[in-house]
Amino acid sequence: MANKLVYVCSPYRGETKRNTAYARELTRKVLEYGYTPITPHLYLTQVLDDEKPEERKLGLLAGQNLLKHCGYILIGSKYGISEGMQQEIVIAREVGVKELALTKKGLERVYP
Repeated sequence: MANKLVYVCSPYRGETKRNTAYARELTRKVLEYGYTPITPHLYLTQVLDDEKPEERKLGLLAGQNLLKHCGYILIGSKYGISEGMQQEIVIAREVGVKELALTKKGLERVYP
């Protein structure tokens, strides 16, 4: 069976309330299209303080490790691409994770 894990890549810092709502929306869409979402910034921020550099780094590394096990990455760019997202996109491309976009038709592969 193909790897149906989708890493949800979207911003968190800054407008955290708006960005959390957006991550939840993307996570729900991934579920609705029959995939299994991995959205670390929705739960790691519940146990780590993103404002503390050491804890932020720990959370980013944990997310990057999860990403390497996913078959796909959904890049939620509605509010731009953050620094953390840029790092995740680079890692996804390095390890061969396929990129998806949310379109009117559903989840569509965009790269590679």
